[in-house]
Amino acid sequence: MNTEIYKRSTELLDKYTTFIQSINQENLQKNITVQNLFSLKSVLSNINNVLTLLATLAIARKIIEIFNIGNKQKEDIFFNIENKKANSNGFDIQIDAPRKILVEVKCNALIHEQKLGQAQINSILEDARKLRKESLRHRKIKIETSEYLKIIGIVNSSTKFYEKVVTQIIKEVKCKENTNPERQERLKVKKHICPLTSISDLINIQDLDKIYLVGISVDDMEKELQKIKTVQK
Repeated sequence: MNTEIYKRSTELLDKYTTFIQSINQENLQKNITVQNLFSLKSVLSNINNVLTLLATLAIARKIIEIFNIGNKQKEDIFFNIENKKANSNGFDIQIDAPRKILVEVKCNALIHEQKLGQAQINSILEDARKLRKESLRHRKIKIETSEYLKIIGIVNSSTKFYEKVVTQIIKEVKCKENTNPERQERLKVKKHICPLTSISDLINIQDLDKIYLVGISVDDMEKELQKIKTVQK
């Protein structure tokens, strides 16, 4: 396996491993120090980056299988994912052939196992607007996104989770007269979001105007994690 492809993954996981190894198992009270709390804070802030990367690798592998993408291009896709810094500009996945595909990945947890927070919903809707280049900021993106199949992948911990998230995202909300313009624009993009029951449904899609919402399996993320752990050994 090409270790260079998984360099970013292993570096992210190494931070977690280093912290765990530093814990004093014989006397847990000794672990409670200000320095350890700072270290823990750093590890916890890094976890979302790890999970998002695993989710991105997982959905990329599914797309590669669905569209029967060859080995050379497959390696290029994974290499590009691994070399993209967290929170960088551009899209989480960009594929230009044989099918033009753009993917944004979200790794959210339900609040009290009931719903996403408003900030989480806003972030998803902003990604939808980004995929359609609907604001001045997004229009700086060089590629013409109207030519691409547009996907938002959401980590799906259970069927119930996905159903709840989909309901929240596509639910119509009437704007009051004093609703701020940014919120109005986020609400408008909802009509373009189309949830899919299976990621394999992407193969038959020709409508490039919509943004397709798909779930990313935790089991598939676990498979990616095991591949990376194999490289670490």
